Amino acid sequence: MKQIPIPNVLSNMQTGTVRNIYHTGISQLIILLLSIVMIIVLAKILTPADFGVVGTGTIFMALFMTVQNFGILQAVVQRDTRIEDSISAGLTIRWLIGGSIAFTVIIFSPMISDFFGNAAISPVLIVLSLNLFIPIFGFSSQVLLTRSLDFYHLALAGIMQSIVTFFFSVGTAMIGFSFWSLVIGTISGSIAYVVALRKFNNAHFKPKLDMNLMKEIIRFGGHVLITNIMAFVIFNFDQIAIGKMLGLTSLGIYLIAIKFGRLLGEQIAGTVNRVLFPTMARIKDNISLLRNGYILSLRMIAIASVPLSFGLSALSHFFIVLILGPSWISAVIPLSILAFQGLLNALITPAGNVLVSIGKPKHMSIPATYQAIAIVVGIYPAVQLYGINGACLWTTFVSLGVLLYILVVLSKNLGVSIFEVARPMMPALASGTIMFFFLILTTQIIPSTIVTFIAEAIAGLLLYIGFLHLFSKGRDVRDFLSMMKRLKPSYRKQ
Repeated sequence: MKQIPIPNVLSNMQTGTVRNIYHTGISQLIILLLSIVMIIVLAKILTPADFGVVGTGTIFMALFMTVQNFGILQAVVQRDTRIEDSISAGLTIRWLIGGSIAFTVIIFSPMISDFFGNAAISPVLIVLSLNLFIPIFGFSSQVLLTRSLDFYHLALAGIMQSIVTFFFSVGTAMIGFSFWSLVIGTISGSIAYVVALRKFNNAHFKPKLDMNLMKEIIRFGGHVLITNIMAFVIFNFDQIAIGKMLGLTSLGIYLIAIKFGRLLGEQIAGTVNRVLFPTMARIKDNISLLRNGYILSLRMIAIASVPLSFGLSALSHFFIVLILGPSWISAVIPLSILAFQGLLNALITPAGNVLVSIGKPKHMSIPATYQAIAIVVGIYPAVQLYGINGACLWTTFVSLGVLLYILVVLSKNLGVSIFEVARPMMPALASGTIMFFFLILTTQIIPSTIVTFIAEAIAGLLLYIGFLHLFSKGRDVRDFLSMMKRLKPSYRKQ
């Protein structure tokens, strides 16, 4: 099947759009690196149980904040009329929902503590509930920056949040605040994000009670809320099950495996997807170009994610023991499994944009529903039989099923066979497989030191690039570098 070279695809994108994508991608990279370094440092100071306590609070706060957000930002941003009134109405809704949820947290947090058998969870939840109110002070600024497509300042605000979170979390952990360091870092980061937003757009709006406008916003946001709650179940129910059945120490170990296993590949997918989505949006009426754009996005995600996922899985023992420390040794197998799950989730990512473009959004909600049901039904027996490893295997198996479903659906709707969709990814997958077994074999015969770990990682990457160049006849390496070069000049014109 004829491939569209990266430069030709991206050359039709507006310079401003590419610049915004570059800002977003760079900010995500910086945030990701800060997060990785922070977790590595904290893992050497805190215990798995500390991560489990805060992780439990964070899980429930994610649910509460999902309900509070209610798709209000999206509802206000997409409006064409009564913008200022909509911002004021949105503020009112967020204050009302936030206050109600905060009251609920105070009442029910002791019950959540009892459910997990740890009294520390209740005060952690109560303090974290401050995050129900802090972001509201930056809501109007966030809306206006988003509407004006000022992703540069939004990216800077995100970076400021990560920097402050890093220093407050690490600093307080070093002076003995244990799990409270993570809580302090989270709250401090939220405050920094709001301060940055207000610095870049110091808009002043007051809450306004406009029942008709509030109903319109809630009606729009309700659809977003349902989708977000489904996503919450998919990505958090396994953690609740582990925390309840195996305890908070096991949950802390699982959270670390998730952090490095799932999120790295998904971060790459999000960045690549942001590069290619504007092109897809502009060619949505041309199925042929849209098909090529989707296959192109899968190929780029595979090129970037495969060496990371396969390499992290093969070097999981070295990584855990040498980087995090012996106290996290139980995370080795979960990390080796979840690294592949991160790749699967990364390959699922671009499907949503295509399905929406061709008017088939239900094909995203259908697998999401089944995925949530499968996780809810299967996670408890999986954990009961095989512990953390069972949870990793089950959620990975479910992700594989979702990916296969999406590939079949898109193949039919785009008028192409599933083999033609998957074939461009084969060079990356084949090269990654060779790299994986090379690393597995060599780690069995060399000593476990920082030097050998770095040498293994470099050797594996070079081996991957070499075979990728060979299997794709130079195309994949050339196209991926072209995509990177295409973004850089646009940034410099800022």
